[in-house]
Amino acid sequence: MKHQALAIALFALLPLCSQAADVTLEVEGLDTSRLQGAALMVAVFTESASWLRQPQTGLRFALGAEAAGGRFSVVLKNLPEGPLAISLFQDANANGRLDMNPMGIPVEPFGFSNNAAGSFGPPQFEQAVVTPVAGVSVKVKLN
Repeated sequence: MKHQALAIALFALLPLCSQAADVTLEVEGLDTSRLQGAALMVAVFTESASWLRQPQTGLRFALGAEAAGGRFSVVLKNLPEGPLAISLFQDANANGRLDMNPMGIPVEPFGFSNNAAGSFGPPQFEQAVVTPVAGVSVKVKLN
């Protein structure tokens, strides 16, 4: 009886535990002239304090013929449920980083969830936050 009560109590708490979520990310604005060997680099953040410094999840997706139209769709699996912000860029030269010109302006296509844009720099975490809903894609247009 005591074990049964404990099991019922733990089962009742399950909805409060962080669950994994799948998010469909639809990207447009890829530089189709630089797809050869390119990758889409995706970083998912769940906290403002780690925004653009330490992602919860970092993913790399090879870009091929399916991105020839400048669009690419991918499912991000097992993300924490709840609000999150996504930063992504097309790594056109496959060096693993977002290349910038001498003034610090990106020279590879980049974007953020909510199509957030900062002024004189990247957007704030709060501008890029989305709360994914089952069956609804997160759409990002690269700059």
